Formats: sequence, C-alpha cells, structure tokens
Amino acid sequence: MAALIMWTAFASVFSLLLGYSRVPFAAARDGNYFRVLSAVHPRHGIPHRSLVALGLVASAFCFFSLQQVITMLVITRILLQFFLQQIGVMLLRVQRPELPRPFRIPLYPLPPLAAMAGFLFILLNRSNATEGLAVAAGIGISGTLIYLIRAKRLRQWPFAG
Repeated sequence: MAALIMWTAFASVFSLLLGYSRVPFAAARDGNYFRVLSAVHPRHGIPHRSLVALGLVASAFCFFSLQQVITMLVITRILLQFFLQQIGVMLLRVQRPELPRPFRIPLYPLPPLAAMAGFLFILLNRSNATEGLAVAAGIGISGTLIYLIRAKRLRQWPFAG
C-alpha cells in the first residue's frame, strides 16, 4: 500500500510539473514572459527550459515544512487569484457596461462581496498567515514590477502614448 501511495504521489507531481511547465512556456512564446523559457527541446519536443525552471522553483519549497508550503500556497492563491477575480468582476461591470454578458450573476453584487468576505475570513483564521501574506506580497510586487518594466519597454498601458 505504501508503495502504491508513493507511486501515485510521484505520478501526480510529475504530471503537474509537466503540465504547468507549459504556462511559462506559452507566455514566453507569446512575448509575455522571459524569452529564454520559450525554447523547445530539439529532439524531445518539450519546453525543457521552462520545465527545469519550474523544477528549480518547486525544489526550493523542499526547504519548508508541508504546513508552511500549504499555508503559503493557499494564501497566495486566495489573494492573487480568487480575491482579485471578484474585484475584477465588479470593475468590469462598472467600467465596461456595454460588453455582452452571456452569464448573469443573480443578486449582484452580493455573490462577489460574499466571496470576498469568505476569503478574508479564511485568511484571518489561518495559522502562520503572516508568512503566507509575505510570500503573496512578494509575488504580487515582483509581478507588478516585471509587468511595469515590460509595459514601459513596449509602450503599453499605463505607458501608452
């Protein structure tokens, strides 16, 4: 049984690493990420540089406890994805009312506000939340800086003339 559990865990990590390596590869190929990660291995046809980069980032998490990693991942995902999605839904509705909306949100704006309240509740009740908040802040700030540097170089928003 232990061998099967270990095999399943290995297969899960292996497939996630292979699948997620396509994200920075595709972003780099489209010019939205570091160009060096857009390379494809000449013989195997896989995004080998992206795969190695993701493996190195993942291996850095081996120096933390499992509880720390889970806390950092949960908080980062809540703040940088789920919470901001709710803000984005409300901003889009206010700033672009002319867009077609094939899907309705019943009782709008209560569902996004309830989701945001739920996310804040989860954040405030996590143990060791400050570590996760620091990691999320670091990712958010570094990503924003990278975007602004790229946008200035390409004269895109907010530097568009």
